[in-house]
Amino acid sequence: MITISARIDKELAEEIERIVKKKGVDRSAVIRELLKIGIQQFKLKEALELLRERKITVWRAAEIAGLTYREMLEKLREHNVPFPITEEELIRELEEICGE
Repeated sequence: MITISARIDKELAEEIERIVKKKGVDRSAVIRELLKIGIQQFKLKEALELLRERKITVWRAAEIAGLTYREMLEKLREHNVPFPITEEELIRELEEICGE
């Protein structure tokens, strides 16, 4: 492990201490857990944003977010992000289904 230091607001430090007391673990463990959660949330937000902009596929979004394809589909639903498919692709799919 490496050591990283950062200055934080008093309110944030108090929140961390509250969590330390509640969980009964040391401050470093709490900060590591909070950083891990924050990074996961950041990656998910980034992936969803790129999907909304139709810059990546659902598969790629899942890779970015560190999720499975099915988990990513669930996140799309949870965050009201439409499945990224163009109008032309949708028409082609419907024509194939209808046998035209």
